[in-house]
Amino acid sequence: MIPKDILRVQKLADLDLDYEALRNEFGPLSTLAAKVAGTELSEVNLIDNYTQWTVASSCNELSQMNREDSICNITIQEDTDFKSRVDLDPRFNQSSFVTKEGYKFYYGIPLKLNDNIAVGTLCVGSKHIEDLSEAQIQQLHIIAKQIVKQLELKYELQKAKQSTYDEKLIKLRLAHDIRSPLSGISQLVELIDYENITKTEIKEIVDSISSAAAGILQLTSDILKDDNFDSTHADEATFTLESLGKKLTDLYTPQAKSKGISLSINAESNPLKFPKRSLLPLVGNLIANAIKFTQSQEQVEVALTITNSEQRKILSITVADSGIGMTQSQVNSILNTQSVHKNGTSGELGYGMGLLFVKELVANLEGIMSIESENNIGTKIQIQIPIVE
Repeated sequence: MIPKDILRVQKLADLDLDYEALRNEFGPLSTLAAKVAGTELSEVNLIDNYTQWTVASSCNELSQMNREDSICNITIQEDTDFKSRVDLDPRFNQSSFVTKEGYKFYYGIPLKLNDNIAVGTLCVGSKHIEDLSEAQIQQLHIIAKQIVKQLELKYELQKAKQSTYDEKLIKLRLAHDIRSPLSGISQLVELIDYENITKTEIKEIVDSISSAAAGILQLTSDILKDDNFDSTHADEATFTLESLGKKLTDLYTPQAKSKGISLSINAESNPLKFPKRSLLPLVGNLIANAIKFTQSQEQVEVALTITNSEQRKILSITVADSGIGMTQSQVNSILNTQSVHKNGTSGELGYGMGLLFVKELVANLEGIMSIESENNIGTKIQIQIPIVE
């Protein structure tokens, strides 16, 4: 059986969310939760392999933190909710949430999608109240269900987009296959021995070829016709190297800065647009993994380029760090689909599935992944993904 934590992270990747864009959508619900609970703080948090992303907050603050430092990391493992007097709970009473911010009460609800997988939480925190009434708890659960419903709708939308993308890919492949017989027809015409064939025979052959070619060309046009995939929708569903690089910079620079690590993301100048599908969780996991295993004052470098290979365009992603690295045995374990448990340079917990998760995403995108690493030297991961325009 696949562990729930892996299923949860896979579900987040399937949602393919832009965390920054969720603020306007979930902000009012977060504010409502704080008013219902009478607390100073309410947040909507999503939790991936390494990070808790606060996508909406009653304090109007968007933030991120290591998941192992978060109380919500416990909440996502609960069936219905989690409540704690954090100032009295030995698990939390030394955390900055208590000692610096002054909170003493926490209540959280796991955001479980319809397959019972929790992708995040709705939580409230207070510096003065010590508990909630049953009525307040019921109302918070109603708000949580509304957030879950919106996430489920987003998931259905992503499935529809993926279906559209797959349909387009099939059309392109069919069109490519049809061009081959067209080429054969053309060659057949060129090879006709005009000196040893009657005009009547030539006319019959040419008429047959012309009729077949016209039918194939019409079928090709029908296959390539896609009225629903207009330029507006294409812009919403695509990245350029520059826009992907900017989004990654916005999301992961705070993590790097908090650890004193230099994060450099270099995107080649290229106007080509390519599908967004799963690229943020894919590259984001690589960056978060590199930050996790890199010491303070060192660096993580990301390069995004597009190259041509066998008449196909290839999106090339390289993430290199000067971190603690891996042995060849550990690299082989990852490439052979085995988890490698290892704690980060600042004591972050190792969940043992980050690179395995990336490997699965790469395979789903028909790409390839290579890993070069050496103990105490660093790691370089290269990914190549074919682009369908």
